Amino acid sequence: MAKDYQIDAVFHLRKIKPTFRKIFELAIPFLQTRQNEIHTYIVYQYALLLLEDEPGMPEIVVPAAILHDVGWSCIPEEEQHAAFGPVVINKKLQRTHEVEGATIAQEIMNRVDYDHQLIQKITEIIDGHDTTNKARSINDAITKDADKLCRFSGAGFHIDYQRFNKEQLVHLKFLLEKIDEWFLTRTGREIAMYEGRMREKEILARVHQRKDI
Repeated sequence: MAKDYQIDAVFHLRKIKPTFRKIFELAIPFLQTRQNEIHTYIVYQYALLLLEDEPGMPEIVVPAAILHDVGWSCIPEEEQHAAFGPVVINKKLQRTHEVEGATIAQEIMNRVDYDHQLIQKITEIIDGHDTTNKARSINDAITKDADKLCRFSGAGFHIDYQRFNKEQLVHLKFLLEKIDEWFLTRTGREIAMYEGRMREKEILARVHQRKDI
């Protein structure tokens, strides 16, 4: 695992590697819901981090990470909350965002003239990234782990405990208990545990700070 890293929570297109910048640019209109723009930027960073230690193919994993949630743009915002989170109520809608996302991703990849064999592998990952739990390939495993690591990041954790109306330590306990179930790579599990410790330190530091006031 990369021992020294920092996850950036301020998105700008110029921060994306030139190889993948046009893909991200074309994805942006489809990420203007559910705070998906910052989510996708964080997932993108974790994908690059995981690829430092896991034997995946960047030309598959990185586009899959960038495009994995474009399908939420097809789901009305007032219905989205039932299709993701700690308890998924509407699994049909969750599945819809995968199917629609694969279609949108293919259109975007065609626009940048991406290799057709790679497009197929990328869309296969997107179509099932939430509704399949096992690793269908190492590239699938890395993409899934990058997606779930966002929940453990500073920005991702802050977004989730607020939108799910959870107490911070309760939500953190839920995440930590899910590590072995969720993560498919050794590096993903290590990063999740590390990020979990960081969130715990931050929460406890704020509690002590309030007590000192």
